[in-house]
Amino acid sequence: MADTAVEVPPAGARGGGATGASPGAAEWARYLESLSVFGMRPGLERVTDLLARLGRPHDAYRVIHIVGTNGKSSTTRYCEALLRAHGLRSGAYLSPHISGWAERVVVDGRPVDAALFGRCVERVHELVAGLPAEVGETTQFEVLTVAALLAFAESGAQAVALEAGLGGRLDATNVVAAPVVVLTNVALEHTEVLGGTRELIFAEKAAVIKGGDAVFGPLDGLEDEARRVCDAAGARPHFLRPPETAPVAGDLSVRGAPSAFAVTLRGDDGSVDAWTGLALPTPALYQLENAALATVAVRLLLGRLDEAAARAALAGTAVPGRLQKVAERPLVLADGAHNPDGVRVLAQSLAAVEVPRPCVGVLAIMRDKDYPAMLRQLLLLLDEVVCTQASEPRSLIAEELAAALRAAARDLGRDLPPPHVVADPHDALACARQLAGEHGAVLVGGSLYLLEDLSDVVAPA
Repeated sequence: MADTAVEVPPAGARGGGATGASPGAAEWARYLESLSVFGMRPGLERVTDLLARLGRPHDAYRVIHIVGTNGKSSTTRYCEALLRAHGLRSGAYLSPHISGWAERVVVDGRPVDAALFGRCVERVHELVAGLPAEVGETTQFEVLTVAALLAFAESGAQAVALEAGLGGRLDATNVVAAPVVVLTNVALEHTEVLGGTRELIFAEKAAVIKGGDAVFGPLDGLEDEARRVCDAAGARPHFLRPPETAPVAGDLSVRGAPSAFAVTLRGDDGSVDAWTGLALPTPALYQLENAALATVAVRLLLGRLDEAAARAALAGTAVPGRLQKVAERPLVLADGAHNPDGVRVLAQSLAAVEVPRPCVGVLAIMRDKDYPAMLRQLLLLLDEVVCTQASEPRSLIAEELAAALRAAARDLGRDLPPPHVVADPHDALACARQLAGEHGAVLVGGSLYLLEDLSDVVAPA
């Protein structure tokens, strides 16, 4: 599951694309740019109040709520595609964006109309002024979430896949009571906010479970805690199990490769649902689990799943920035993995495909990530590296990244060519293409912010 825990743009981050903060950008986009990412007072009071003033628009449609460390965005996109394939007017709430704010709100497979979304943001902006001062400052993600929930209702959505931002318990998306929750996995990240252990992080994410069905990806030892949470919430747990393990009622498994796989769900009553001949338009192995979780989540929400519709939906869903093929000759791949766990599963996928050599990396990494661990894994994939930096202020500057890369190479005992330092991402990509040559490969990664800076190249699918 290589798409990762969300990198939420800070105040002043780029909106990108037609709806960003470029000259002539809409007032609503500039308003979003002006907001803080983190408020001084965590809580759901502001979002709850705003939605109440709007008449609780999120009650107009069913929701699948997706939380987890990695894999959320891909699972959300697969859920939306599957819902749409079953004849529903579908929605997906995603973060972050690569090319524009409206990209975060998908209706029937397309970014919501920017004018409609702008009107929703402006309506929320008007209501924010009427909130009591004691509830604290409204954040960027809170405004985005309320506007998105309103936009889905205004668009006539019938079912929505809702991706959480950070954590779960205090995340703005936790105002919904979803009949189906997906928890993709749990790894150590954002420990200063969510807690310093996987158990604490799991508790934060699993707090969105309020009954219904909970679908869990690999939990690596947290299964008993998941059962306790589900028992307390009155929810039915479903665990993704390796296909070689003994079948268990209520659980799911996936078998095969992205080019051809099958998903199985065993009912509590002993029934078995199996969907075969599924395929994804990507070689990324980590997407198998994300697609399986989405398939089962939609089946649980709808009570049925048409195999032909599922095949068509998954085969037609490409996820931007997740082992995305950008160009050929040289082959250019882009992946937004930005934590050690995400890089680990990216490495597994690259090992399973024939990547031409030399493979040259174009890397930018945020300084608040575990970049030494990321670099040690990335160096095992690369023959040469171009160090660059994203325009996001938290990005390591290119020279800092190069120093960290040299240290990682020493730790591994690898004798790599000295890293190239090219601060501008576009110039860095051009340098990497030249180094790779016509028959080599380029891997662009380390941060979703880098992909945003290269959004004219790494465009949403």
